[in-house]
Amino acid sequence: MDRSTAKANGRMQSVEDWLNEYNSEEVIVDMSQFAQSDSKDLKAAEYKGQNLKVVISGVSTRTYPAKEDQPEQTKPVLAFEGREKVMVVSGGNTKVLCDAYGNQDDSWLGHQIGLSTKEWEVGTGWIITPLDVDPVEFDDKIPF
Repeated sequence: MDRSTAKANGRMQSVEDWLNEYNSEEVIVDMSQFAQSDSKDLKAAEYKGQNLKVVISGVSTRTYPAKEDQPEQTKPVLAFEGREKVMVVSGGNTKVLCDAYGNQDDSWLGHQIGLSTKEWEVGTGWIITPLDVDPVEFDDKIPF
């Protein structure tokens, strides 16, 4: 078979005839079906410009296989009270949570955090703000 003929509907026809037949048919596809996410992950891009207040109800981990230029990675995943979706936590946000609530995953449970979005070079990402952390106490009696 050469480039000038094609097999369509079980019969041979010229590419020109196939294109004419194809272009004469009105093909309508609802593309919104491809924009919907059935992911169980909370995606920052879906909440751009919104601020969310949530309470941490669970902490687990997820391991991502090695890629061409990156080794295997394990990241924390947060679940929230009354919410179906979970959030994979970046290294920077993990540090924020460790600084606020400690290094043990169970010490994060029950704490209220704020989620806001920010544009980065690589896309939209989450920024975690602890909402229930006690302010730092200052001691003004230290001589110097």
